[in-house]
Amino acid sequence: MSNSTVSTAQVSPPNFSGATTAIVTTIRARFARSRAGGSIQTALSPIWPAAGGYDFVRDPDIPAAHEPAIWLPEHSPGTLILATAPPGFAANALEPGALGPLLADRSDADGRHVVIGDTSGGLHIWLKQGDAAQRPAVLLPVDDACELRLDIALRFIRRLRGQNIDLFPRLLRITSQHRARLTQLLHAYDIHHDGGGPREVAIDVFDSAQASLPSSEWKDSGARRKANRLIQDAIALVNRGYLKLLRGE
Repeated sequence: MSNSTVSTAQVSPPNFSGATTAIVTTIRARFARSRAGGSIQTALSPIWPAAGGYDFVRDPDIPAAHEPAIWLPEHSPGTLILATAPPGFAANALEPGALGPLLADRSDADGRHVVIGDTSGGLHIWLKQGDAAQRPAVLLPVDDACELRLDIALRFIRRLRGQNIDLFPRLLRITSQHRARLTQLLHAYDIHHDGGGPREVAIDVFDSAQASLPSSEWKDSGARRKANRLIQDAIALVNRGYLKLLRGE
């Protein structure tokens, strides 16, 4: 395991610190490679004892909603990878700020990472080499998410040509309904993590009147089945299931 970090999920809702911490810990422990930092490269990151003694470029206790997430491109088809065009190509220089507001602009040993604000979502652009912005070429890995990556690349090119087009495809956007479901899942995980069971989830998450039933009636109730499913889905979400969100699954 390297002593570096991956950014946290954007879907973390406020006030559910237990689940958010669990997600952050899982991400950083299993997918450690730096994608953060300031716009000026940092030689040495501070060490945060609460995070197992590993060094991070920012305090891992800061809620993810405070700044855009930057995910490893291999897990996020929503990341546009730009390399340097081969000699002989008349590639036009790119100024990321011309596409929209810069929500993040960081550099590390792997290049420059910017997040472009858009009504459809934040587009992460990874500029691999130092001169990739001067002579950009789209790098398109042929993986399972290749078509999604191609869709984003085409949207990026059309925006560069002046078309009024969303940078993010609909498949990768989190709707208000989906966000509400994720909020419920994280709330349910917090309850489960603190020792609560289906009855507590039924009370606190979806305020079910059936939660007050006697045990003999409660065990066969719809609210108990719903709460158990919510707990199972919440555990799956924290145990790497959050990666599916990056692929619109």
